[in-house]
Amino acid sequence: MTNEQFQGDERAAVSSTRTTPDMAVAREAGEVIAHMLGDGWSVIDPTATIWTAEAAEELRARIEDNLIVGSDQRQWDKLDQQLQGAPREVILLAAEIIFLREHPLRSALPGTRRAHVDRVLSHLESPVSIPEPMSEWLGRPTGTAGFEPGPWYNSAMWRHVTWTASFVRYWRGLPNDERDAARADPWTLQQVMLASGNDRSDIRNALQFLARPDVFEPIASGGMKKRIRDGLADRIGGGTGSDPASIDRDLLGIRAALARSIEGPFHFWTPGVEELWDSSASEPDPVTTDVATLAEPRPRHYWLYSPGAQAAEWDGFSASDIMAIGWDELDNLASYPSREAIRQALDVEESGGSMRNAVLAVWQFQNEIAVGDIVYAKRGRREIVGRGEVTSGSRFEPQRASFRHVRSVKWTHTGSWEHPGDAATKTLTDITPYRDYVEKLEALVTGDVEPEPTVAATPLQSYDKAAFLKEVYLSETRYDRLQALLLRKKNVILAGPPGVGKTFAAKRLAYSILGVKDPSRIQAVQFHQSYSYEDFMMGYRPTESGGFTLAEGTFYRFCEDARADDDDRPYFFIIDEINRGNMSKIFGELLMLIESDKRGQKIRLVYKNETFSVPANVHIIGMMNTADRSLAVLDYALRRRFGFFEMPPGFESAGFTRWRQAAGSSTLDRLISVVLDLNKTITEDPALGPGFAVGHSYLTRPAGGDADDSWLYSVVQDELIPLLDEYWFDEPNKAHEWAGRLRSAVE
Repeated sequence: MTNEQFQGDERAAVSSTRTTPDMAVAREAGEVIAHMLGDGWSVIDPTATIWTAEAAEELRARIEDNLIVGSDQRQWDKLDQQLQGAPREVILLAAEIIFLREHPLRSALPGTRRAHVDRVLSHLESPVSIPEPMSEWLGRPTGTAGFEPGPWYNSAMWRHVTWTASFVRYWRGLPNDERDAARADPWTLQQVMLASGNDRSDIRNALQFLARPDVFEPIASGGMKKRIRDGLADRIGGGTGSDPASIDRDLLGIRAALARSIEGPFHFWTPGVEELWDSSASEPDPVTTDVATLAEPRPRHYWLYSPGAQAAEWDGFSASDIMAIGWDELDNLASYPSREAIRQALDVEESGGSMRNAVLAVWQFQNEIAVGDIVYAKRGRREIVGRGEVTSGSRFEPQRASFRHVRSVKWTHTGSWEHPGDAATKTLTDITPYRDYVEKLEALVTGDVEPEPTVAATPLQSYDKAAFLKEVYLSETRYDRLQALLLRKKNVILAGPPGVGKTFAAKRLAYSILGVKDPSRIQAVQFHQSYSYEDFMMGYRPTESGGFTLAEGTFYRFCEDARADDDDRPYFFIIDEINRGNMSKIFGELLMLIESDKRGQKIRLVYKNETFSVPANVHIIGMMNTADRSLAVLDYALRRRFGFFEMPPGFESAGFTRWRQAAGSSTLDRLISVVLDLNKTITEDPALGPGFAVGHSYLTRPAGGDADDSWLYSVVQDELIPLLDEYWFDEPNKAHEWAGRLRSAVE
């Protein structure tokens, strides 16, 4: 699309699709941009000229040539050291760059943005206050405009400052006519930015948007821009290229095309628009999420709750079928995007304290309690006064005199019951993990020995072979073999080097056989050197009174749950780090009962005068790290009872190849090439072998971000190099050689 084509009605149509808050953010920052590209004056101190090549070079050198390496200091502490003794112009320049960097961040708190600018300005010998209208701009409420940065953006402050300083230095060296052309034409300005040095796409994209919001999207991630363009390229007859300029031109053309069918302003994440380029918009993206943060079906949770001090509000709450919390100085809790945002709002005196319990209670009340959860109301530490089921989401009722943060609850039981022992003193406590405790409370209040089944609070998502192959970097042939092995042997161990996704694959393998994401039929534990039969099956445990009681272990309970269900409904018991435990000590007599042809056979238990069998519908999936040098603990007797499935790195799998192509990162490509060579060397090393290769998950997209250079550098420096130091502890020269090759790939 040429500038001549993008005229008249089409320009007006595109302009009408831009959101007013985004344009306002760019207009505000545009005043700073205008001085950066023009007269060089400071907005904070109009008497100073700061956007000069000299000031920019000194700022760059103070940071880039004086890097402070290590994680023992935060990035802002490091910047404080680097700015010590800097000239006034350099400090003002740094402050205004920080303003530009953070002003378009949608989720940044007003107080945080202001505090960062103030922190830089505190280095001035003669103090200066942030003037109007910048002070007003910094007060913009969170969540109203701009883009979501992600951790990859937030942690790259020094890179953003040095890139911007390098651009300013380059800009001031251009002839006047070239600068005039760039100010007049957005595409020329973009080319100047690209020519100013090593590209840093996230901050460049942010500044492009602030300078020309009529042309560039409020999206910092280059990879995300490409993904959106590729998903909507058919709207403009196909993409024109993979370079930044082509992608941005295509996005502008796509917006113009969509403007013909979509009325009013929109983002590419607006409902109805996102689905046009992302067919899985309603599903979690496996390559943007790691194991810890992957969305899973949520079972019912159990909560212990205090309705005011000493249950002072209980009569009113129970009569109104609600639960509510105080902290009335807070606005609508939905407006706080993170726990840190809540902490800052509560810490009005800026003490810096963690306020951990208060922050956690507020966050859990708003974001973690779900419809269908069970709540026990308590008075003090020794009395339960009610039990109820949550029936609504959280809401803000500002008309209430106090306790304005409210949820509806159907209080099924009210009365007075003596609490077993001392209850937690916090306002809100998630007691779901403490099954014995939950059972006692259920028996106490409802009379049922067992709590109600922990049914999923949300409808179960379907999950099949196709879903597994979409998420796990495994071929269809190998999946079929793995599934058949598990169903035949009942017990299987996924063996492979670190980072091949064994834990990730295990749960998804279970889901694919179940046909749905049903966490109630899956139990996961992790073995360690202290794990015992008493933890696994049953044993005596101390009580508060100083005696002992016989307690059932995790596997015993799981088998009983499976036994109570239909025989044709499979259950899966997942054991992480299976070779770290003392297998004979943990399994005891179960070593015979877990065999596929011994299922259903009974044996008398050591601790209990009863017979026990492992149901036929129970399947065991273990994970073994083949780089763990304690592999020898798995003797032949145990090996005979498990099928072993090797999981090598999946760098050449179809799924990883798709992610690599979507990332569009030359740095990632170089690093993968070096890792493939590294794995060949590791495989050929007689002291190591293929079981020590580097897995693909090290280089799989981080949660909430892209494979930007800072993330890749951290992977190399903080994960891969320490791993090689461990592998070749007796060959330091070899470890040093490969560390150098890995660093070269990301520098």
